[in-house]
Amino acid sequence: MHPVIANPADRAERLRGGAYQPRRRRWPGLLGAGLLGAVVAAVMISNYYDGRTIGSRIDAGIVAASDGVGKTVDNVADAARMAASDAVTSAAQAATSVNNAATDSAITAAVKAALATDPALSALRIDVTTRDGVVTLQGPAPDEKARQRAEVIAAAPKGVRSVENHLVLPNVPTT
Repeated sequence: MHPVIANPADRAERLRGGAYQPRRRRWPGLLGAGLLGAVVAAVMISNYYDGRTIGSRIDAGIVAASDGVGKTVDNVADAARMAASDAVTSAAQAATSVNNAATDSAITAAVKAALATDPALSALRIDVTTRDGVVTLQGPAPDEKARQRAEVIAAAPKGVRSVENHLVLPNVPTT
């Protein structure tokens, strides 16, 4: 009869016959040896077909690579100059666009504020839009005098190039 072993781990080790050791893998070593053999074979074949020494072949390779690198560096430098020029142009256009938008917004705000101070026009809903310095007025006007006054008020802020007055008078059909 077998003696009773209380600890299951001890029992498993006794059944196995010793401590567990994983199998060693041989393929990494074989792969390395195969690659080393391939490199040696490539060098031997290249020596057979090319009578130059390894040092002179390395020097020739460096010279060829540096010629190609010089041309490549010039091409990359030209491309970088073009990209930088395009970026500067795009940035200038964006700055101009932002400046125009900010100027247009400032003009619109100034016109709205000025219209709000006029007693005849402040109670009316007049839409004011500005694009590239051109102010457009839309909505109702109580009379022709107030309509003309709104146009003068809209032309007053700095940066206004022209005013398009589309204010309509009551009881006057629009065409």
